[in-house]
Amino acid sequence: MNRRQRAAFIQKIIYYVIIVFIMMMGYRVYKIWYENYKLSNPQLIEAMSANYSEEQPLDGILLWDEQLVHAPQDGILTYPTPKARYVAKGEMLAALDGIAVKAPYPAYFYPALDGQEGEWVYPKLWPDFAPFPDFNEASLIENGTFLGRGEPIGKLIPQPQILRCIAYLDTTPSLAKALSAKDNPTIRIKTEFDGKERRAEVVAVKASGQKLKVYLRLPFFPPEVLNSRHFTASIVTDIQKGVMVPDTAVITREGKNMVFVVNGNSTELHAIEGFPAGEGEFFIEKGIQPGTKLILNADAIIFNFKDENLRIW
Repeated sequence: MNRRQRAAFIQKIIYYVIIVFIMMMGYRVYKIWYENYKLSNPQLIEAMSANYSEEQPLDGILLWDEQLVHAPQDGILTYPTPKARYVAKGEMLAALDGIAVKAPYPAYFYPALDGQEGEWVYPKLWPDFAPFPDFNEASLIENGTFLGRGEPIGKLIPQPQILRCIAYLDTTPSLAKALSAKDNPTIRIKTEFDGKERRAEVVAVKASGQKLKVYLRLPFFPPEVLNSRHFTASIVTDIQKGVMVPDTAVITREGKNMVFVVNGNSTELHAIEGFPAGEGEFFIEKGIQPGTKLILNADAIIFNFKDENLRIW
């Protein structure tokens, strides 16, 4: 390559470098303009009226007062039904060699045992956040079994009494609000065996991180629950009225949740009360009304302008 060719080659390289430089600078200028355009023309949303309620599974244990019934003599045990049933005072529970064993008081009688009788008590089950002790379903004492004097023939569960439950739950804003009521806090329970929602009284609550341990008084006590001390249900929180917005419209400033409310061609930061509702949404209980116009990407506004009163057009 001679000198003239070398000079032409260098000029060509400089030419392409200048072209690339101009394109890069043009792109940069365009990007700055576009970002400023987006900030001065932000995407707006309208707060939509919404009702909010949470549901989460409850997996816990049941507690009740019970008393073993012991055979008053040797004999062959017989009873009218293997199911737990209500008996009035003086009613026959079972018989030993045809001699009736009668109920000393109104109660449920169940001719079955699970080995936890006398051990399954509140002082042992409430204090710690440890897993619940192992337990088995009640095992039926077979009809026709020979029992010696003093052996258990089943158990009595005095009636009326309140069925109690201890369970672990996940902390959520809506549930925390229900549990924070000063006078007789309650939560709604929905069970599989009746399908209805009923209110359970909250007797005690303690927290460990995001976990809650609750002690409840249940509003029902059907005899069939005596087959197992395990209890499953759903917790349903009360319906709250408010508005739902994308969570990008909400920022946290000085410990408060806030949104940019659009009034004409200006915006103002408004404090709100609410909580994340999952799947990129935020439920607002107080602070704005349905139909209020908000800036969708509040983070971009506050990051770039650091001001709470902005003109956007």
